[in-house]
Amino acid sequence: MKRDDLNHPLVQGNKWHKLKYNLQQAAKLNRDTLLTFGGAFSNHIAATAAAAKASGFKSIGIIRGQELAHKPETWSHTLKLASANGMQFQFVDRQTYRQKQDQRFLTACENQFPSAYIIPEGGSNQYAVLGFDDLTSEINRQCPNWTHLFTATGTGGTLAGLVHCNENAVLENTQIERKILGVAVLKKANYLRTEIEDLINSVRQNHTDSKDKKVNKNSIKWQLLTQYHDGGYAKNSIEGTEFQEKFETEFEILLDPIYTSKMVYAFYQELKSGKIPKGSKIILLHTGGLQGRT
Repeated sequence: MKRDDLNHPLVQGNKWHKLKYNLQQAAKLNRDTLLTFGGAFSNHIAATAAAAKASGFKSIGIIRGQELAHKPETWSHTLKLASANGMQFQFVDRQTYRQKQDQRFLTACENQFPSAYIIPEGGSNQYAVLGFDDLTSEINRQCPNWTHLFTATGTGGTLAGLVHCNENAVLENTQIERKILGVAVLKKANYLRTEIEDLINSVRQNHTDSKDKKVNKNSIKWQLLTQYHDGGYAKNSIEGTEFQEKFETEFEILLDPIYTSKMVYAFYQELKSGKIPKGSKIILLHTGGLQGRT
């Protein structure tokens, strides 16, 4: 297991990689506020609030769930933590929230908050994809002969980042076929395949280093596993909860129930079903989000 939950004192795991270049871009554009989107249990919301506070930005969260607006006592620990780090919330109904990628809606946000730098849900944009460069180098240095890498997948930015950065990595042995497997944590996630592919392609096209560099496309494969959501986003079955408790007792590594627990469960199921060949060298990426346990 790659313990990326230990990579940053305030912004755990994949969220730091997604945010680091976005923070630089916000500063470059002289914006003083980070504005982003998420639900009540969004690790990204908590991470953005912490990163904003640490970097001298204000933060605004557009939160799915209008019913939460006047009931702070019902907020998740994630929302309470983000609020404690200074994030201001705007709660919207689910129909409005679905417009979060619509250009007219984004233009309205820009007009309402002209000093804000807008980061998409989950932090998944081109800067997020590029942000997995250091992690990729670290993984390939620590385990140069890995064959399988499992990661939890919410919006697809982490999976896209790992694929892109590994395609561009200087690998010691390019004869090894490597597979990166994203475990979707929400229901009906088949649409993410197209979004992940679009993210990867947009970075290839828009960033000179990526366009001109010979990539390891033949040695890097990726797959999205959609059958291990365990009931959907922020939902867990009795079986899933028992699996997490057993794993934590045996290995003394805490998992978050929304992402990493489902990812580790998926690995065990893939292993049991014989889908992973003998002799494989497997990495499970712990993406943090431990505030989601509370």
